[in-house]
Amino acid sequence: MSASGAGRQDFRDVVLSATNSPTCHQLRVDVTHPGLFDHPVDHVPGMLLLEAVRQAAYTGLGTPAADLVALRCSFKRYTELDSPCWLHSTRLSDSESGDARFSVTAVQNGRPVLAATAALRPHRA
Repeated sequence: MSASGAGRQDFRDVVLSATNSPTCHQLRVDVTHPGLFDHPVDHVPGMLLLEAVRQAAYTGLGTPAADLVALRCSFKRYTELDSPCWLHSTRLSDSESGDARFSVTAVQNGRPVLAATAALRPHRA
């Protein structure tokens, strides 16, 4: 996955790995990332999961020319560092104001760890 496709300028800030499916990504966990892992932890930080939801929405929209305008998350359980976490995204119907809405679910070991809805407002020309 490219940095621009995830709405980022630097590949080090991309937290999703591409798969065969445009709606499924594996969470990339880089424990050396200075912003997401600023102290030792025993599980994936919530901020990393929020960023993964944001990037999954940008990937689904297909353009970085948008602003995140809404994000609602429900954390179901801790996301562990020692097994893969998969993010599944679905585009929902656009809001009345034209915001692109996405449902994103994170699953680890066959169990949901997070459910989220994100809205992106595409830039107008």
